[in-house]
Amino acid sequence: MKVIFVCTGNTCRSPLAESIAKSLTENHEFTSRGLSAYSGAPVSQHSAALIRQHQLPEPSTAEQFTDEDATADLIVTMSSSHKQYIEVMYPGANVYRLSEYAAGDMQDINDPYGGNMTAYERAYEQIEMYVRQLIETLDNTK
Repeated sequence: MKVIFVCTGNTCRSPLAESIAKSLTENHEFTSRGLSAYSGAPVSQHSAALIRQHQLPEPSTAEQFTDEDATADLIVTMSSSHKQYIEVMYPGANVYRLSEYAAGDMQDINDPYGGNMTAYERAYEQIEMYVRQLIETLDNTK
């Protein structure tokens, strides 16, 4: 299954989700995108530090969400505003908030952009918990 994680700039939350998912399973194809991404931008300094600290695979570089991305098997957003945007722009896209698909929650992943390492660590913990649940759900729906 092709799964795309989506956040705003594709430098903080969605690359963390991509790296965590890739570290947990090879049963699915994971990538990440941003709705306002500067294509080719590197992962944020704090996200990169967390990726190294947890010895995760490198995520893809920042890329803008495209029409082709809207056809992915599953689009997983970090917030309700990302989900709403994709639903409006791409009716019929299979899109869920990360917390929604993973656990039936309606919780946004707080954007740590511009914050300190503690903010990134909190986001990482949230993302990791939900990504683990997401993968379990994906593997149980085969």
